[in-house]
Amino acid sequence: MELVFSILAGIAVALLFSLAIFIHEFGHYLAARLLGLQVDAFSIGFGPALLKRTVNGIEYKIGCIPFGGYVALPQLDPSGMEKVQGDSTDKNERPLPDIPPWKRIVVSFSGPFGNLVLAVLLAYVIFFSPGAKTGVVAARVGGVEEDSEAWRSGLRTGDRILSVNGQKVATWHDMQVENQLSGEEGGALFTVQRGAERHKLALSFQTNNIFGLRFLAGVYPEVRCKLSEIIPGTPAEKSGLKVADVVLAVDDVPVLGAYHFASIISKYGSSPAALLVQRGAERRTIKVTPEYVDTERRFLIGVRWQDDIGQVKPWMMYSEPWSQLKWDFMAVKRVLEAVFKPKSKGEFKAVAKNVGGPIAIVMGLYDTVRGNMMDGIGFLRMICVNLAILNLLPFPVLDGGHIMFALYEIITRRKPHPRVVAALVNVFAVLLIGLMALLVYSDIAKRVKSGRVMRAAAKAVAETEK
Repeated sequence: MELVFSILAGIAVALLFSLAIFIHEFGHYLAARLLGLQVDAFSIGFGPALLKRTVNGIEYKIGCIPFGGYVALPQLDPSGMEKVQGDSTDKNERPLPDIPPWKRIVVSFSGPFGNLVLAVLLAYVIFFSPGAKTGVVAARVGGVEEDSEAWRSGLRTGDRILSVNGQKVATWHDMQVENQLSGEEGGALFTVQRGAERHKLALSFQTNNIFGLRFLAGVYPEVRCKLSEIIPGTPAEKSGLKVADVVLAVDDVPVLGAYHFASIISKYGSSPAALLVQRGAERRTIKVTPEYVDTERRFLIGVRWQDDIGQVKPWMMYSEPWSQLKWDFMAVKRVLEAVFKPKSKGEFKAVAKNVGGPIAIVMGLYDTVRGNMMDGIGFLRMICVNLAILNLLPFPVLDGGHIMFALYEIITRRKPHPRVVAALVNVFAVLLIGLMALLVYSDIAKRVKSGRVMRAAAKAVAETEK
């Protein structure tokens, strides 16, 4: 059954990724046909063709590798993308009429525009879907362990994080991104709001050795404290607490998360505590008296809980369609800033170290689809926005490069020299292929490393259980 599920997830990934490529290339194709440009081929996928058919002089085909595609437009791009895709032909030797630069701009822009249209449609699918899990975790601290470095540095429960190294943050995810992009290896400068006062704190990071992710050890976000288990025979069961109750406050002290709730209870000792809980649409107050547990060396009431932070993917934080799309745009913008205009020393190095390539994207989509199809739709929406923006960068071979050459012709009233264009296209084609190869190698290396670490950890756990 697991094998069948994996195969179905793989098919879904191929279809979703092919949809993003098809929409992009269909945008170019449709604009080219409407404006009278010569179209030689329309391909979804690359490599040897699985299916191929010529209709009215246009070769339509499906390549064996579904993660790519192109439209052969000799009047717009005599060799660029066909070289990248490995399917250059001799048709480009034909004399073809020149086309005005505004048509080249429209055709070039139509591909990214197609991705944006698809992204908007997917955002509305998520908005209208009752099964989509969305929710924003604010950049507010829900708990700080008192023996942690963050506590010693002055961070406290209830602090609202305003910025990291001067970069404003609105959500917990924003804060984690800035941690990762921080140029300083050991930590960053945080600005927090505490009541009416603002404080600047230098906080240290720890690093997850499997994926190389930085985090603030002993610091928890403000999330709902939802009970997932009531242990039989404990004060919690005797008091009438039930699974799925959400603890809102303890004796009028708002609960900001599971760790915060546990720390409050541990300080009550054997004194009774009045819990304000949400049960469905109803709120009620339940009194419970903690008991000391020798094995834990603290007072407990006998519950386990679940935090909401791990249940919502970053790209699924928002339900409203335009908020979804804004998040996608801002995420790409932040990465491009770190690459081309870093706000602090070391941001470019951090992006280069953490950016994912084609395999990481495909595997990310695969893992997401296996978990929740609607999350996979959100991931595809994010990919579409990324494709649109990155393709509009003013580099030869990309759509933005064609727009740049056309604008040059409009402004100067003369065409860029063909040899210059050819040289730039060839150089950037080689750079693009080299970059993709490097990213593929990096993705594989990270995957192998994480697999080794995970197997070693599983082996260590198995040996301790013997």
